[in-house]
Amino acid sequence: MRPETAVGPPAARTGQRIVIDGSIAPLVDEAYIGRLVASGVTAVNWTVCSPWNPFVEAVVEIAAGLELIDAHPDELLLVRTAADIHAARETGRVGMIFGPQNAPPADVGPHGFRILHELGVRIIQLTYNERNDYGDGAAEPANAGLTAAGRWAIGEMNRLGIVVDVSHCGDRTTLEAIDASAHPVLVTHANSRALHPSPRNKTDEQLRALAARGGVIGITLWSPMLRFDRRPTIDDFVAHLTYVAELVGIEHVGIGSDHSDGIPQDEWEGDFGSGGRYPTITGPAGAWYGYHSRFAERGSNVTEFPSVIEAIDRLGLSDAEQRGVLGGNFLRVFREVWGS
Repeated sequence: MRPETAVGPPAARTGQRIVIDGSIAPLVDEAYIGRLVASGVTAVNWTVCSPWNPFVEAVVEIAAGLELIDAHPDELLLVRTAADIHAARETGRVGMIFGPQNAPPADVGPHGFRILHELGVRIIQLTYNERNDYGDGAAEPANAGLTAAGRWAIGEMNRLGIVVDVSHCGDRTTLEAIDASAHPVLVTHANSRALHPSPRNKTDEQLRALAARGGVIGITLWSPMLRFDRRPTIDDFVAHLTYVAELVGIEHVGIGSDHSDGIPQDEWEGDFGSGGRYPTITGPAGAWYGYHSRFAERGSNVTEFPSVIEAIDRLGLSDAEQRGVLGGNFLRVFREVWGS
């Protein structure tokens, strides 16, 4: 990566580039939609249903997502193919990619993944932090890896055209899933464990395996995956992006903010506060960590996404490298898995 050079403001150039946020989990209401459209983002991977919901509840949430998109045809577009992302850019809308952060919504027999695909799901995270039928998550101490059902699920996702996401997977599950998939795998939102020892971050070994198979990692702004000692800034985000780019190549790096705009504070505290569901992931963060400091300074919500774009623009990358990090690298994987 070259020394910093002056570039134009992102607002002047974003319209000519595809910008993809690899992971968001907000409360999507009227106000949020307006902020999202104004953010300069072309498409987002939306956690359309709760990670803990089984099939029926998840399908209801997905149906509500479809209704939301139908109700906002001038602002939102459901993404089923890579061409839909180009269409979103050309029409000034935001492409909504349905990406559940756990695979149990498919637990209804041999056609579960097919049903989700028909409903518009195009990315599925194999596990959340816990163990499920497919493998161990990042908070599971046994680290038992991928199960036989997990190998079958990856084959089914490959067949249907669903991207395999291993963001929350445990160490063995991550490596074994990358090896088992016929298509590139994504880590839609995580960082480097070499820089910060969160169990949710990925090791150099995992990052090298991901890149060797053509995958991409979305560098995240979630505070506990950047620092434990203080609230991180956007500079910490850039440090992780730079490290991974130098380790495995800029063509394997993207953005996965994990923004959770509008989620009620009491709900968030129970799940992701320092005393919430995942003490090994959030517990080591200091007293500074809370609802209003859960993301890096200058990158804490969708209205600050232009600051993220601007920080990447300041890295002095070539135009092709910038386009890749902002969205082109994710788009390459989408084309391979979904078709053009």
